[in-house]
Amino acid sequence: MLAFSIGFGQVACSYRKGMGFRLGSSEREYLNRAHGLNAEQTQELHSEISPTEYRLSWLPLGGYVKMLGQEDLNPDAVSNEPDSYQNCSVFKRMVVISAGVIMNVISAAILFVIVFNAGLKVFPAQLGYVAPDGPAALATPVNREDVGVGLQRGDHVTEINGKKMYSFEHILPEIAMSRKGQPVLITVERDGVEGPIQFEANPTKNPMSGLLGIQIDPPIATQSKVAETEDERRQVRMLARSAGIPELVSGDMLTRVGDQPAISPLDLIDAAEHSDGIPFTITLQRDQSEEITAHITPVHELQSGAIAVEDGLAGIEHVLGLHGVMMVNPHASLEDTKQGLMPGDIFARIGSVEFPSIDEGISIVQSNAGKPIQLEVLRRTPDSGYERLKLDVDVTRDGRIGFFPTMSTGYVPIVHKPIKVAEFDPVRYATDGGYDPIPATTPAHEIIDYSGSRIRSVAGTEIANLRDIVGIIVDTTNEAFESGAETFSIPITIELPLPVQPDGSIPTTSKQWKLARADIEQLRELGWALPGGSSIAQLFQPYQVIDRSPSPVAAIERGIAESRRVMMQTYLTFLRLFQGSVEVRHLKGPVGIAHLGTQIASQGFIWVLFFMALISINLAVINFLPIPIVDGGQFLMLCYEWIRGRPVPIVVQNVATLAGLLFIGMMFLYVTFNDIKNIFGA
Repeated sequence: MLAFSIGFGQVACSYRKGMGFRLGSSEREYLNRAHGLNAEQTQELHSEISPTEYRLSWLPLGGYVKMLGQEDLNPDAVSNEPDSYQNCSVFKRMVVISAGVIMNVISAAILFVIVFNAGLKVFPAQLGYVAPDGPAALATPVNREDVGVGLQRGDHVTEINGKKMYSFEHILPEIAMSRKGQPVLITVERDGVEGPIQFEANPTKNPMSGLLGIQIDPPIATQSKVAETEDERRQVRMLARSAGIPELVSGDMLTRVGDQPAISPLDLIDAAEHSDGIPFTITLQRDQSEEITAHITPVHELQSGAIAVEDGLAGIEHVLGLHGVMMVNPHASLEDTKQGLMPGDIFARIGSVEFPSIDEGISIVQSNAGKPIQLEVLRRTPDSGYERLKLDVDVTRDGRIGFFPTMSTGYVPIVHKPIKVAEFDPVRYATDGGYDPIPATTPAHEIIDYSGSRIRSVAGTEIANLRDIVGIIVDTTNEAFESGAETFSIPITIELPLPVQPDGSIPTTSKQWKLARADIEQLRELGWALPGGSSIAQLFQPYQVIDRSPSPVAAIERGIAESRRVMMQTYLTFLRLFQGSVEVRHLKGPVGIAHLGTQIASQGFIWVLFFMALISINLAVINFLPIPIVDGGQFLMLCYEWIRGRPVPIVVQNVATLAGLLFIGMMFLYVTFNDIKNIFGA
């Protein structure tokens, strides 16, 4: 062995028996002393000075061994020395080639044992927020007639596809690595229900991350989140205003919701659902001495529909097909908006699209990243009207203008073009892979002709936002509904998105909105919701526990199990790359790993050890892939030599090595480019 290095790249320092420590490498000095010596003198030199140099290199990612007569980048390298690599048997060379990978696995296992013996701070394997109409909410129980459809907040996840879940950090990767188009089997324990419950859920691809998921979040604590920067503090203020709660200070504790002790901030959502529209109180504890009481006014719940997307169904909120357009969050402050935008501005046009929805608007802005784009907004005037303004703005390289977007649904009655909603049976959708729901026309198609129309009144009552429509229609039709009527006619006045007339009037139209009994039934089933919805979760700290093995023996078992789990998941990642449920952009290179490492370092030394174990396992897997330039490719060639009785031809080795080098070089450049782009938001 000529060199044993921890790390790659330039040698920082080295040690060679007979020469001692050196800054940098002692290889040149050693070769100069050996140059020109005969075999007897060389043997004498080797008895005094070791031919092996132990190195510490500058790039601390893995390491390597340089052996006599073996060079990955030069298949022609040979040596006639009796202890050279070529003169060893095939089996011994297999052992040598595998040694680095085995050491990576052993190192990771040792690190995992240390981590789980000391304890790692993690999210428990428990569900927090479960998105309505998401895959988790539509999950169907397996062979349990006493359990309804859907996973619930508070469920303890014990297994996914038969694999034990120790923390929430295990749940998301396991679902992301599931086979595209196939349901996942989730086993949970639920308070008040005897025995484990198995659910089948159909993951869908998250449009932001591109990974499969079931739209769940970890549990959250009742202590408010620590906002470290001014931007974070502004966002906290905006979210608090949206939810209708007092402005939070870091460390505030939510102690009561109504007359009940607060267990989770999500209790606010439950309280709103059961409020029947009656305001309720919440209590916050500040600095152990000050108690703050506030009143929360629930708002009408919206219908939860589903629209067809590439990977299944996506949820959307609406009222009989009416839904809002994109606007600047009215609860934002002036500092939160840039380039002439103001809180409450409604986007009348972005590029060539009139009154876009929030998804359309963000997509258009992102498609113009790094370019100027023209906007038109509706801005409230002192007389409660609107003026239409043109703005020329620059889109940043990461596809941003500088504002917090939201939907107008809960703020103003300006509507987008009507949507088609997929009518579907949740149980059938979750169990029948061939079931393909077809989007159906909604009642909104009868009254809305133009995107950007503003509904002024319903049944003679002026409305402030689309949520008001629910209560007005239910109250107006209550008597007729109770008498068994099958059809209903609701007068509605609509302001059209047309230029103001010469006499100063605004073009309007009046219609009779024909609704069926089924439409009224859907509105009567709606309840009440918390202003701001699930965004309340972003105001509070996540709930975490210490994941610690009960004994040193259990820590060893857990360390071995964790090593196997991470190794199999890494191999599975490559399989999912070919199957399409994971994309190359999700991989990280040295830059991304280093950046992630700096973030993990802030969580404490134990998390650093855990991260090092993950890196060690990943290096073992990657180093044993069947690529000629890494140990896996060399091992494959040795298998060929063992079977055929002769080595792979040098020409084939050269071509394969160059191909492997080209492949790894291209992957390195690609993932490094993505890492830098993600870090700087480019």
